[in-house]
Amino acid sequence: MRFKWVWLFVIMLLLAECQSSYWVLEKDRIDEVPDIKSYVKDLQMHDDVKGYQVFTISEGKKMVVVSLGSNDKAKKLEMSDVKFSPKETIVTVTRKPAPKANEKNPYILIGLDKIEGDLIVQDESGDRFEETDDQQ
Repeated sequence: MRFKWVWLFVIMLLLAECQSSYWVLEKDRIDEVPDIKSYVKDLQMHDDVKGYQVFTISEGKKMVVVSLGSNDKAKKLEMSDVKFSPKETIVTVTRKPAPKANEKNPYILIGLDKIEGDLIVQDESGDRFEETDDQQ
């Protein structure tokens, strides 16, 4: 009987480690994070801003806002992958055609449980986004 409890505990630990440590916040939930809502509003007014900005949200988790700038307003961003290593966290996004261009500056909201080492934000081709100046 004790052996079953040990196995159950081990399985629970493995499942906890397998949980995704990133997510995409739906844009209709942006009211939940006022600082980010303000930043996104600025992105739409300053549509030449291309890059990413990192915000700390609840419980030390991070939110990465990636924007394409007005040159790519016919595109949208989708989450591709996040890879963690002790030296770096690599966030990869994919550019897709937007069915209708309803944003002056397309963006995506990526939540991360943690950032390990240097943060690299790139597209599917390996082109890196630069961190933006948060003083718009």
